[in-house]
Amino acid sequence: MEPQAQLIGDRGIIITRHMRAPQALVWKACTEPEHIDRWWGPDGFINRTLRMDFRVGGEWEYTMTGPDGTVWPNLITYREIEPISRMAYDHGEPGDPKQFEAELRFEAKDGGTLVTLHTLFTSKEARDLVVEQYGAMEGGKQTLAHLDEYTGKLKVEAP
Repeated sequence: MEPQAQLIGDRGIIITRHMRAPQALVWKACTEPEHIDRWWGPDGFINRTLRMDFRVGGEWEYTMTGPDGTVWPNLITYREIEPISRMAYDHGEPGDPKQFEAELRFEAKDGGTLVTLHTLFTSKEARDLVVEQYGAMEGGKQTLAHLDEYTGKLKVEAP
């Protein structure tokens, strides 16, 4: 299923995609640096984890290098974690750690996983800026498409 994206209220964006992989595998791909660096980000971007401490209050610091060579520093601070079903976090960069709030939900559905990414910005202007100047909706759809493609290739590991 193609990802769906829509503006919500004055400050939000919701992007959803049904993944072919089971919920636990999609969760693993989103929470372990050896996996997340292989799919995270829009088309043409390369992700590199600098450090990841996946726990409430922990941080994931990484860079994304764009197709033009620009390096974008990123910092995620995990606020809530409900294993294999939900995580909520603040997203920004080291000098500005809370540019927006985000929530990722993972729901077992139709033999796969429905992934929902909900972002909430500090203002309508901040949301509109990332949509219009940085292509946030298309970039989010591309990112979830990469996750679907990546998890579709992974084998479910035996317990």
